[in-house]
Amino acid sequence: MEEGAGRRHPAPPREVQKTDGLTKMRVVTFFSLLQGLFSCGMQANRPVDVFIWDELRAHEDPDKVEPAGTCDLDGFLSEIDRFPWHEQAREALRYKKNSPTLSVTDLKTDRSFFISSAVDEKDELGYFIGYIYPGEEGVRAPRYVNMYEVDQMETLREMVVLFFRRDEGALNRLLGKQRKYMDARDNAGWKKYLEIKQKFM
Repeated sequence: MEEGAGRRHPAPPREVQKTDGLTKMRVVTFFSLLQGLFSCGMQANRPVDVFIWDELRAHEDPDKVEPAGTCDLDGFLSEIDRFPWHEQAREALRYKKNSPTLSVTDLKTDRSFFISSAVDEKDELGYFIGYIYPGEEGVRAPRYVNMYEVDQMETLREMVVLFFRRDEGALNRLLGKQRKYMDARDNAGWKKYLEIKQKFM
């Protein structure tokens, strides 16, 4: 990891039960993140063979999230291990502002992968993952967002390995075995994404 090393340890994963309030909060948070950080399909969007990562804490404003730096597979896995998933999920329930999230973006393929945690009223911890990938080619091509519920951290780590290997086929097969949370299309946030991408060219 070149910048922004983490500082914490994860809690063991358990199944999460959604509530309407939490669900609404997560959706708002996810799309704020999408608008702020991840996009594709604009003019002059040249591929850059770099992965960047960021983190969002329960009390933070998702509109102000910036990349923590570049990363490789081992570095991002270390950040996953350090992140206080259960503690942050509890804070998110209290603040009702956003979901704690770790994200990685591949500037070569304009694909992103994020992990969020949440707890229900019984303090049961669960994970949501999102896979963001390009849609149709064009100046204002949309992005597709597939979100899933995942119970086990080991499954999340396997997905991260496939993402860094750019093995889209294997990643999609593994995603297909998970519980689907939602699918969406996103058209916003491209300008800021390109501004961020320029910093790593």
